[in-house]
Amino acid sequence: MEGCCTISISKKQSYLFPTLLRVSTKEVVAIWDVVSAYILGQMKLDKGVLVPGLGTFAVVPEQVNSTEEVYVVRRPVFQLDMDMSCLRELVFPTVMIPDDIVIMPLDYWWLSQTNSLLPDVVRGCVEETILLYSFQLRDRQRPTFAFENIGILSCQDNRLSMLGSGVSNGVTTAQEVQAAQAHMFPRGTRASWKVFPPCAAIPETKHEAARAKVKTTCQVKLS
Repeated sequence: MEGCCTISISKKQSYLFPTLLRVSTKEVVAIWDVVSAYILGQMKLDKGVLVPGLGTFAVVPEQVNSTEEVYVVRRPVFQLDMDMSCLRELVFPTVMIPDDIVIMPLDYWWLSQTNSLLPDVVRGCVEETILLYSFQLRDRQRPTFAFENIGILSCQDNRLSMLGSGVSNGVTTAQEVQAAQAHMFPRGTRASWKVFPPCAAIPETKHEAARAKVKTTCQVKLS
C-alpha cells in the first residue's frame, strides 16, 4: 500500500528546508532509495556508515557458543547520534561500535551519479529530511524512519530504537542468537536490493503496520 503525508512548515522555518521545498516527491524517494542501498552495500563489506544527525549503521562480530562449537556471526547494529534536545522524554539503547570498525561517510558524489541530481541537492535532501524528522520527535510526534532490508527507526512507548530486518539495539536474547546466522550479510556477494525510501514523517502506526512495509512518502509545503 502506498500513501503520502504532507507536513506543513511555517514561513519562518522555510529557510531550513530549501531543498525539500523545491525537489519533487519522486526525487526524494529516489535519493533515499540509493542512500539505503549505499548503507547496505557498505555493511556487506563489514564497514559502517555515518548518517550525520541520525546515527551510525555498522556490522560487528559477535561470538556465539553452541553445544558443539564456537562461531562468529556478523551482527548489524545502529548507534543513535541525534541532537539530544530533540530526544526529550525518549529513551534509547546504548550501542557500542568497536574502534576497529571502519566508518564511512555518505558519499554524496557517488549517490548523485545514480539519479542525475547534483551532489549538493542530494546532501540537502538527506540533511533536511533528518532535520525534519528531528523536529517531529522534538514536537512529541512519533514518526517512523524506514530503511528497507536494514531496519525501521521507530518510537514505541517513548522508546526510540531500530527494529526489524535483524538490526540489533544491543539487547540479544537467546532466540536472537539462534537466529543470528539468518541475519548475517553474505561476504563477497553482489548486492541485490529491493528498497523503498524512508519517509521524513508518517502518521502514528502500530509496529505491525510498519513491518507490513507500508510505503509512505512525504511532502513538505509552506503553511
